[in-house]
Amino acid sequence: MGRNDPSENNRLVTMPNVPQGALPVYDRDIDVTAFVVSSNGTAPESRVFGDRVVVPEFEIVSNPTVRIAEVKRRRFNVIDRAVQKARQEIMAQEDANVFAALDSASSVENVVQDITDSGLLKRDLVDIKVSVDRWDLVTTKFFMNINEFTDILNWAASGNTTGDVDPVTQREILQTGLYAHIWGADILVSKVVPAGTVYGCADPEFVGVMPVRQDIEVLPADEPKQLKLGWVISEIIGIGIVNPRGVAKGNKSIVVGR
Repeated sequence: MGRNDPSENNRLVTMPNVPQGALPVYDRDIDVTAFVVSSNGTAPESRVFGDRVVVPEFEIVSNPTVRIAEVKRRRFNVIDRAVQKARQEIMAQEDANVFAALDSASSVENVVQDITDSGLLKRDLVDIKVSVDRWDLVTTKFFMNINEFTDILNWAASGNTTGDVDPVTQREILQTGLYAHIWGADILVSKVVPAGTVYGCADPEFVGVMPVRQDIEVLPADEPKQLKLGWVISEIIGIGIVNPRGVAKGNKSIVVGR
């Protein structure tokens, strides 16, 4: 789920094309701690001072190379495939940083909910939803691993879906076997979310920002002495959770492997 996917903006509000020389400064909610990903793109930092927060920027870089001989051997366009895979790698790193920030912010204003060991139940999602809704926000997204999504599919297997979804959504479930929405919130599955963890988020504008200094850019970086074609693919972004009240988390006490 990168920014170029159809699910873009499902996590944070993207602020593209930050003007050259301008600082990515954003207002935070009153009396609320803000979390930002540090300038080296690793551990999130807590910012508790002032009414505004400056979101540090960092680079995400990928350097794919392809041997010229492989280009000649393959029946498909290996160059396009290498660039596509590198873009996916960039977006995966981006997602990892976003969820790291969400994870750090989720326990500041809200209590981490304990998910029953037998599997993800409806009441677990309700508890996560209430954690966000009690701040006069509306939970619009649930993020989870495929393991927890499988628990949701088991609800239908047990025939216990009455009253949870509207008739239109119920028809979609019968036709596709997938939950797209529940109680007005989207359910999104990502491999970046650790198994046993579920996040509930409000609308992106009430959670955080992702300023983009430089969007994904592809530069040639061939290595002729090694008979390789290469590229440097990079972006410069920042990630900040300016309202931790808009994100809540649930954890399973015991993660059951499948």
